[in-house]
Amino acid sequence: EVQQVQQFKEIVKQGDHGDAMFLVLEGEVRVRLMIAGKETTLATLSAGEFFGEFSLFDQGPRSADVVANNDCVLLKVSADKFMKLTADVPELATPFLLAICKTLAGRMRADNKRYKDTINFARATANR
Repeated sequence: EVQQVQQFKEIVKQGDHGDAMFLVLEGEVRVRLMIAGKETTLATLSAGEFFGEFSLFDQGPRSADVVANNDCVLLKVSADKFMKLTADVPELATPFLLAICKTLAGRMRADNKRYKDTINFARATANR
């Protein structure tokens, strides 16, 4: 399902039930957390990137907000439609799953590095 999203519109909200992922076809979105009333941007995603992929597998709560930085065109892939694709046309679903896994691995490596850097900074600051 193709969706047009206006600038500054919240696409998903942290804590809400997730039942779909989104591919950014045009435009740019930001993934954010609100901490103590202040926005922390976790990532900025543009055309060719995606978010909400965990929802395809667990339909759990959203882990962050996603907001349109400008007018966007998104492709919404529902968990139900994705499961149907995996059952009916696995040869199409397999490359899609591999691409998701590759992106998730890259994101986890980057998060691990940020976490390590944060700990090293905190330890260095504490030792002063």
